[in-house]
Amino acid sequence: MKEKNDKITRFPRRLPRIHIDFIILVFFFIYIVFHAVSFFTGTHIPVTEVKQGEIVENDNLTAVAIRKEQLVKTDASGQAVYIIPQGSMASKNASVLGIDGTGEFVAALEKQDTDSNELSDDQKARVSELLSNFNEGYSSDDFSTVYQLKQTGSDLLNIANGDRIRSTLKEVQKDGSSQIDFTSIKAPTEGLVCLSYDNLNDITTSDVNEDTFDTSRLETKELSSGDSVSSGDVVFRLVTDDNWELVSELSNDMASRLKDKSVVEIRFEKDQTTAWANVSILDRDGKKFLILSLDDSMDRFADSRFLDIELMLDQINGLKVPDSSLLQRILYQIPLEYVTRGGDSTRPGVYLKTSDGNKFRKFRIYQKDDDGSYWASFSGADNSNSIVNPDSLSDELSLKDCEVKKTYGVYLANKGYTQFVQVRMLYRNDQYSIIEPVNDNDLRLYDRVVLKAKGVKDGQMLNDD
Repeated sequence: MKEKNDKITRFPRRLPRIHIDFIILVFFFIYIVFHAVSFFTGTHIPVTEVKQGEIVENDNLTAVAIRKEQLVKTDASGQAVYIIPQGSMASKNASVLGIDGTGEFVAALEKQDTDSNELSDDQKARVSELLSNFNEGYSSDDFSTVYQLKQTGSDLLNIANGDRIRSTLKEVQKDGSSQIDFTSIKAPTEGLVCLSYDNLNDITTSDVNEDTFDTSRLETKELSSGDSVSSGDVVFRLVTDDNWELVSELSNDMASRLKDKSVVEIRFEKDQTTAWANVSILDRDGKKFLILSLDDSMDRFADSRFLDIELMLDQINGLKVPDSSLLQRILYQIPLEYVTRGGDSTRPGVYLKTSDGNKFRKFRIYQKDDDGSYWASFSGADNSNSIVNPDSLSDELSLKDCEVKKTYGVYLANKGYTQFVQVRMLYRNDQYSIIEPVNDNDLRLYDRVVLKAKGVKDGQMLNDD
């Protein structure tokens, strides 16, 4: 009989094999399910990116030009021959034009050889130098130089034409066989000669009203050589002062923006040149008028009664965000003796008096003054509430008696939750705002902020699309 073998060796059970890939797959599945549930059940907070913004506050206006000017009339009749051209300065007693009573002088001008109309060598040299300087300095970025070239060239040609008229007059007067009737009309004082006039030549700033800017009422008369004139007719207009004014209608909004300005730069739409003007605002019969006083550029626009101008106001640079991202908060100035810390909170706050007793309210500090008081905001309070002195519960301060000011901010969304940061608003329109952070490190270019700040709370977890 075989002997029973009781010596049995038992081996430990084999541990189950751990499948790392399966565990990762489970965690990934849980992650997907969690975010799917959050997406369909949570509150979506869309965000946007902070961009660089620039606003140039310009406004286009139509202004009426008011100058010191006088209309010069003639006592003679005949055909006008202008010696001093449009836009040229005339000294006192200088002959501006002549009235040819018989027509002989005009005929003598027409009989001259075409060679006599050519420029002199000196005049040719000046024109050549003018064109050379323009060619060397021309830039497409400053097209106004073309207008300056045109004006200077026109002045040179007009001077040459005036010289020709004077020389012809001397030759005809030397010829005893010619019996001319040529009456010289002189400038009564020094001034700029203008060969046009209108029905607003006598207007002053005190005459300006809403009807002044109805351009359909303007009646303008142009003057030129060859015109037939009679005794008593206006033959030229003389502007006697470089100081002049531009007056335009002004909206209440524009008046508010200009109230603290004493000077402003303007751009003339006619030739895109600019000038500085002193600013004043006239209030008459419920209407506001802008008065721009200038001491230059008058000669370039002496032939225009109405001018289209652009006010070149402040250029504003900063961070650009949609208006919906900007949030306004009311700050109360809380005296130091009303500030405390309640419960287990380390943040300062106040005891707000309510119908259920005094409730501790934490607040956010935006500024601390030298006297120790805080500028702060806190939830659940309005001007009907009072705060209580924590050391003397009978000592109360109504919030309506506190100093109040507004502040603006946006919700920063870089960290996965909302974080309110204070900003300074530089400009705002119906679509977006130009802002800058109160503290330089709070908000930067390309940061993400909440797109629609209304209804969002500080510290709220993001669930943006």
